[in-house]
Amino acid sequence: MNDSYTVTTDRKWMKFILGQFLTNAIKYTFEPNKKVYIQAKCQEGHLLLTIRDEGIGIPSSDLPRITKAFFTGENGRKTGESTGMGLYLAKEVCGKLGHQFSISSVKGEGTTVSVLFDNEDTATGGEGNAAIENRRSDESL
Repeated sequence: MNDSYTVTTDRKWMKFILGQFLTNAIKYTFEPNKKVYIQAKCQEGHLLLTIRDEGIGIPSSDLPRITKAFFTGENGRKTGESTGMGLYLAKEVCGKLGHQFSISSVKGEGTTVSVLFDNEDTATGGEGNAAIENRRSDESL
């Protein structure tokens, strides 16, 4: 099924958020035959967008701090490329846009990040691919 969804959000900032999620998923999913999944589904009249990877996962000791500014954690220190700002900014921007950000992870199994577009303009539909129309301007931040 190829459903279409519409949400109200900021195009530029949502592109940044999704880019951050996908970059992290790909960066930490480097073993052969591991995958990254993207799913959009309607949940009680709101759209839930989820990106799940089968990567190395985040240690439970790091999980409470990964959205804090400049926190790179165990995995970030191993790769040497992390600034500790990506997930912090993603969470902050989601909050400013009125979207709910969540993340869960199990070390050795992967990570799931989600955005719940919690606004009255979300169209209903079943599970499927998302075509997200962005209608807020940069001025909404």
